[in-house]
Amino acid sequence: MYLNADQLPDNTLLQGFDLCIVGAGAAGLAMAKRLAGTSVKALVLSSGLPSDRGRPDAARQAVYRGTIGPFLQKVDAQFLERSRLHMHGGTTNHFGFWSRPLDEVDLRPRPGYRDAHWPFGLDELVPYYRAAHDFGRFGPFNYDDIAFWERVLYARCFPPLPGDSLTGAVMHAQYEESLHDFQVQFADELRAAPNITVLFNAHLLAVESTAGKDHVTGLACATIEDGRAGRRFRVEASAYVLAMGGIETVRVLKLSGDLGDNRKGHLGRGFMVHPLVTSAARVRFSRPVETEICNFFRDQQVRLQPPQTEGGEYVHVSAPLVNPEDIFNYCVFNAWGVLVPKAENLEAEKIGNFRLILRFSPARDEAIVNVNWEQLPNENSAISLNPSQLDPIFGQPVTHLDWRLLDADKRTLARALELCRAYLQARGATAFDLITDLSGGADHWSFAPDEGALATGDHHMGALRMSAGSQDGIVNPDSRLHSVDNLYIAGCSVFPTGGFANPTLTIIALALRLADHLRAALTTMP
Repeated sequence: MYLNADQLPDNTLLQGFDLCIVGAGAAGLAMAKRLAGTSVKALVLSSGLPSDRGRPDAARQAVYRGTIGPFLQKVDAQFLERSRLHMHGGTTNHFGFWSRPLDEVDLRPRPGYRDAHWPFGLDELVPYYRAAHDFGRFGPFNYDDIAFWERVLYARCFPPLPGDSLTGAVMHAQYEESLHDFQVQFADELRAAPNITVLFNAHLLAVESTAGKDHVTGLACATIEDGRAGRRFRVEASAYVLAMGGIETVRVLKLSGDLGDNRKGHLGRGFMVHPLVTSAARVRFSRPVETEICNFFRDQQVRLQPPQTEGGEYVHVSAPLVNPEDIFNYCVFNAWGVLVPKAENLEAEKIGNFRLILRFSPARDEAIVNVNWEQLPNENSAISLNPSQLDPIFGQPVTHLDWRLLDADKRTLARALELCRAYLQARGATAFDLITDLSGGADHWSFAPDEGALATGDHHMGALRMSAGSQDGIVNPDSRLHSVDNLYIAGCSVFPTGGFANPTLTIIALALRLADHLRAALTTMP
């Protein structure tokens, strides 16, 4: 069911729900889809409108204004507004759904590099990764089957050599708007689901809780009407999920009296993104690299025919379509190869995980190296409130984001490029020239408009980290706040570590896992 909050009488109390999910981006909509048709009566609060596409209107986006620290000011002064969208569907409106699961090495501690780790292993996520894969219609969940993808891409990675530190890996993307815009893909299903109510133009102002801050009693909400704060309303449910993204969720908890913080003050700390240098180095070869190898690194659209029988195989189809409508009978998406470190070499090097994209020139004798890597968790990289500046709609303190890197993060990039140099020189590269600046400490980089500028990967992780015990993080392994018995977090803010993979597939997997957990918990409650 779809409803608009601006049609509610002022000061309405909405109650009788088993679950209230705040946020209608990748995490919130994934949970709603998973729960559609079940016995769980769920209310989804969406800040946007069902017609939202592309970019949010100015009034809603203004709530995301804030202030940033001096380092982020040099990297991307518009980060807070550019990197997130306050609208229905959230940032699924402007992403390409780059997809890859985390590696096992990303989840466990790595002595000498970091102690931070996930409270479970990759096996816990794999069933949910498989289900999340369907959100992008990505076909088989077989990222490690390089031979399959080499056939599909008419490609091959560089042949392996003894002593290699790097190996090939595969990534996917879904650029079709009707699929990567989750509010478009799942609109009909959610509108028709008898147990799901999506309430639009619904903005959470504060989470209300008991005096001991151990139980949520309700949500204080409001609408935006004519560019100003509109009518107020309140929501009561048995359980609540905040799925508002990796920054705004923290802001709301801080606006709610630092709800969920632990004795060590971890709320909002350890904020991570994937550092990114799109032009880190230029490599030259004495002769053109073989076309098949270049193809491995080229972003290509692929078309797979799903298995005709249960347990069958996906078949790559390249024949022209006689009827264009037949496209809907296939899994159509993009795929390409990257270079990544072998797990044993990554642990030996004591650096963060990374991926390298090679962008070859038309002549195939030159390539630009693009690097995206894992940021080391850093307590001083933090989200806080700036009480000296209020948002222009509801008059609440805005977010202050002080993103910081450590010397270890620069070492990861430097060593990744050294390993890349050695790998490519063993395969005929005659020159490997750095474009980005690797001198100096953690604050010294190439900044825009320099060609080798440091950028952010727009993946907001870690400020509400998941941990086995309350002394080490904010949420428990079930994504519930350690100190609040009915409040959960969905999204990448719970990531204890980030790996290099784009986080959306993991966000969805965790959201589906949380939906299953809540379905079981809510149906057994008295």
